[in-house]
Amino acid sequence: MYGSNEEDKLKNIMKLKEELEKDLKKKGLLKDKKQETSKSSTVDESTMKRLKESVVKSSHIVPEESLTLYNINLQDYDASIEDVIKALRIFSAKTTNMNHKLIFEGLVKLLEGNVKGAKDSFTQAQGIEAQYNKILSNLYSGEDVSQELALFLKSYPDSIYPLLLILEREIIKGTADGIEKILSILSKRSYFWHLIFELFKDTYSEEAAISAVREKVFASLIMLLFVYIDRTKDLPIQNHTCLNAHKSYLRGETISAPDWCPFGRIAIEARRYLAGYKIDFGAVKPFEKTPEGKLFLGLVYLNEGNKTIAEQYINAFEKQVGDYKIYKKHLKQSKMGIEQFIALPSDFEPVEEKISIIEFVTKNPGYDIYVRYRKFEFVRLVFSEEHCKINYSK
Repeated sequence: MYGSNEEDKLKNIMKLKEELEKDLKKKGLLKDKKQETSKSSTVDESTMKRLKESVVKSSHIVPEESLTLYNINLQDYDASIEDVIKALRIFSAKTTNMNHKLIFEGLVKLLEGNVKGAKDSFTQAQGIEAQYNKILSNLYSGEDVSQELALFLKSYPDSIYPLLLILEREIIKGTADGIEKILSILSKRSYFWHLIFELFKDTYSEEAAISAVREKVFASLIMLLFVYIDRTKDLPIQNHTCLNAHKSYLRGETISAPDWCPFGRIAIEARRYLAGYKIDFGAVKPFEKTPEGKLFLGLVYLNEGNKTIAEQYINAFEKQVGDYKIYKKHLKQSKMGIEQFIALPSDFEPVEEKISIIEFVTKNPGYDIYVRYRKFEFVRLVFSEEHCKINYSK
């Protein structure tokens, strides 16, 4: 959780951002991007066809647009980490631009988990991408990058890169309010980010998804998000952890995921728990700073009758996410509150009174619960496999 010092740092960075934006607007260099509303209120087959075509067309990356992991994901979201590493090594071997060569080498090291080596490569390179990658490496190393971020933002006030760094910082720190502040700014820059903002707040719409399609970025990811909005749509199995884990979740199927995938590993343990097996707490431990990790562990301890530890996790979850809503139904599973981690919840009805999770469960034995809150996972998805592999590997 954030202490007062961390909150002050974020406030200072946001204040600097607001001041720079005001100055740019006065100079006519920055305008708010108004969100269009689509005339179509349904996701028709022609829309999905165009989206699938975008996936096919974006099934490769080009050297000059592959100087950051964000831009690589933007071009070819469903490429595996191994395939990206292969492509970057080819770029590095072929390029005559030594600056790009250093960046490609640094990105390979970063993807392989050699964060220190990556930082060394980025430090030798120049340009906004090199600076972005260097600060990202420091962030992944667990360093306090507040001062670097402030200087970076001041140097490049109209660039998306400082905002992306602040956003990843907030994801790692686990602050829902901080994430929402950055997303509110990013949502004015593109329809894609407007869609992510809506998904985070759980207020997504078909119109937002259709508008995002037209930008032809993150095509495979948008196809996945379409299925959350319209569950009659389907996705092909792809060689990508995030896409496959979410597809299995949407279908209510068994998920296969590596140790560093918070969404997938929690789902795996939840399914095992419902089947009568004991929880492998070591498998969930790396994710206990995430809201879903706290909620899952809290509910497990509640089911096991350890109310003291359960309260610690659930109180921390409630503080972390801020606003949340409890839904209920008569308990049909063997364990309370676990269904939401293995498939989309169904047949739940909202609890009208404002009440804590512990209080509701205590007063209402025999009920299952589903907790609805701002979803970090939809934001985490933008940064793809790389974010989780680097930050959650044991």
